[in-house]
Amino acid sequence: MDVMTASRGERFLAAFNEIEDRFRRVLGLDEHAEFAEMARRYADKKHLPSVQRDALLAFASLRNAISHGRFYDGRPIAEPVQAVVTEIEQLRDQITAPPKALAILGSRNPCTAGPQEPVSAVLEYVSRFDYSQVPVYDGARYIGILTTNAIARWLAHQLTLNQGLAEGEPVDRVLAFAEPHERAKLVGRSITAAEALAQLTHGGEGRTPVTALIVTETGRATEQPLRVITNSDLPTLSSVLGIGIS
Repeated sequence: MDVMTASRGERFLAAFNEIEDRFRRVLGLDEHAEFAEMARRYADKKHLPSVQRDALLAFASLRNAISHGRFYDGRPIAEPVQAVVTEIEQLRDQITAPPKALAILGSRNPCTAGPQEPVSAVLEYVSRFDYSQVPVYDGARYIGILTTNAIARWLAHQLTLNQGLAEGEPVDRVLAFAEPHERAKLVGRSITAAEALAQLTHGGEGRTPVTALIVTETGRATEQPLRVITNSDLPTLSSVLGIGIS
């Protein structure tokens, strides 16, 4: 189909059919599968945001109206507005070639800390780079993430003991002040923007949010981090997916 000469209705149907074909391949379903159910299952499987899932269901109704309407010279008479065509084509592109989180955010080679390093090293990272979370590695293995909230609780504890700021305190002792919800999840570099968004917002145990995503080559604890994705990255990720998060 020549996009330059195709009608809006033809472009809409072409994009819709590509999405439908993608659903069938990924879900392993035949031509008898109903689109709305495929959309729901695919959205769950690939962590599509609810706004995209709802758009797919709306597009299904519009497809039915166009397909079952009158045609003239092989072209549908009912024409969607240009904004709808643009939206479904953008959604098609995101579904057939999901944007990767690292492609959007880039790698950063984040700072890490060892369990026996003084907490002053982490405080320097916080001051210089405005980091709020620093992965802790015991040798080559990830063991936890130290947050500024945990540091604040450790500092409060120090002050209640009238000990002041012990900058030489080892990181592992400060890490003990982390609360149960302050945990990161290791993920591979192939994680998509939609998956990263879902993991940050409800990807922990019991579908609770995680503090951060530590991106490594394949998500193993023995691999060095390529980037730490945190809540501060949510607006960038969501904007690419067309979600208004701020």
